[in-house]
Amino acid sequence: MTASAPAAASRYPQGAAALAPIITGALILQVAGTAIHTYVPLYMALADRAPFMIGLVGAGYSAGFLVGCFTIPVLIRRVGHIRAFAVFAAVQAAVTLCLALTPVDLWTVLRFVVGAASAGHFVCIESWISGQAEPARRGRIFGLYQMLNRLALILSQVAVGYLALRMESMFMLASIAFSLALVPVALTKARSPDTPPLVSVNLRALWRDAPTAVGGCLYVGLVGGALSYVAPAYGIMIGLDREGAILLTVASQVGALVMQWPMGLFADRIDTRNVMLASVGLALAASAATLWAVHHDVPHLLWVMTGLFTLVGAGSMPIYAISVTHAYRHIEQDQAVSLSAALLFLWAAGASAGPLLASALMQIVGPHGLLGYIVGLSALMLVFLGYRIARKTSPGRPAAEGGIGAGAVPDVGPRH
Repeated sequence: MTASAPAAASRYPQGAAALAPIITGALILQVAGTAIHTYVPLYMALADRAPFMIGLVGAGYSAGFLVGCFTIPVLIRRVGHIRAFAVFAAVQAAVTLCLALTPVDLWTVLRFVVGAASAGHFVCIESWISGQAEPARRGRIFGLYQMLNRLALILSQVAVGYLALRMESMFMLASIAFSLALVPVALTKARSPDTPPLVSVNLRALWRDAPTAVGGCLYVGLVGGALSYVAPAYGIMIGLDREGAILLTVASQVGALVMQWPMGLFADRIDTRNVMLASVGLALAASAATLWAVHHDVPHLLWVMTGLFTLVGAGSMPIYAISVTHAYRHIEQDQAVSLSAALLFLWAAGASAGPLLASALMQIVGPHGLLGYIVGLSALMLVFLGYRIARKTSPGRPAAEGGIGAGAVPDVGPRH
């Protein structure tokens, strides 16, 4: 053993077991956040609210998340991770209760606040894991965290669809869950990470060095925001019951869960742009096939749509991680924090606009405007990727030459 080994061990003392309380708190937050994220558009659709109003409330959450990415790190630096985590949990618990007491017309403001607090939670949790996990295990710990996170998301959506709860009951249960997320984090003995210095988001440099990553993060935000927030309302608008509407949303998340690992494997072995091209092509074909199936009223339509929505999610949502991998191969190691902030900003910007654009199109052409939106956006992304591949730009420096390997890239970004 070298002399530097003990120093490295003391710097990175946290394995998966030591980080379990933080991951547990994150999963409880995911359950609560996803339940509300799914229930709000479902409730509004059942109340015959206009599609654009539903999209506006969804965009409020994403806009708050976007703003939180820039403002919350100041608070974390000032009070530390554990105190900041407590503040964010308390804010989300209180504001969630306010949803049951406030007219729907004001929900956009409340969801904005929740989005900002949610951004703070993810910054706390993921920077904690990234900073404290041993480098040799970091990729595996983040992979485990991502898998559990996605499973919690799916189970929350299923529960919302199949538990016949009144609005007040759903918001109260979610508020309780937000509060309980504090318990494992407050009791942890894990060392809180050092607070990082403030970093700037240089989008111009990112576009110069990795334009494909810019396009990929925007695409995931634009499509994922519409899928996760507008899809439940879409199901109600085309005549499905609540369980059927939730089934479509869950299907897209299941597709993302199943394809995340294979796509990461491919991205480690071939050009990430080719992986993204094939993935977007899958999303385009599946969304166009869904439009065709609905138009021709095929037998067993719900199950056909469920399978196709699974493919839409499989082709669109995992692209974020591939975009991160692509970008990290084109930067210097000392720019990693700034890069993560820039990529998260791009996703949040797309997720803010996605529900608005999709719901506005639904308002104009009818419920199936959601599928038309995904088809059009995927077609544009295919053209962009084809152009980037045709340019034959450099694939970037391999990890051995000083770049950041894909296995060490934390999956920071969209969770809903």
